[in-house]
Amino acid sequence: MRKINVEKQNVKDWLTALADASRSEKDKNLWRRVHRLSAVPSRSRHSVNLYKINRYTSEGDNIVVPGKVLSEGSLDHKVNIAAIEFSRPALERIRDSNSSVVELKKMLKAGRVKIII
Repeated sequence: MRKINVEKQNVKDWLTALADASRSEKDKNLWRRVHRLSAVPSRSRHSVNLYKINRYTSEGDNIVVPGKVLSEGSLDHKVNIAAIEFSRPALERIRDSNSSVVELKKMLKAGRVKIII
């Protein structure tokens, strides 16, 4: 019996949720773009450092990263972040700033979502 790679299953679930959202009426162009940016090999996905998220967001923003969040920099305000992957130090710094990591399904229902690449 073959083992299912957890990372691959995570990406499959992510892409399935995005495909469903891109067919809905609410923000379908946004979710179609996130799907297109996510549906690439892992070595081609975007990596975003915390300093970039901090620079282009403000308090309470909802952020989607179609790739991996890395730990360079810090956050000085509270944001909600959904991403395919997070580095362990990035998760610690996000939690230290009282920001939250949310699942994509919750982000699909949120309003005013920004894509950071």
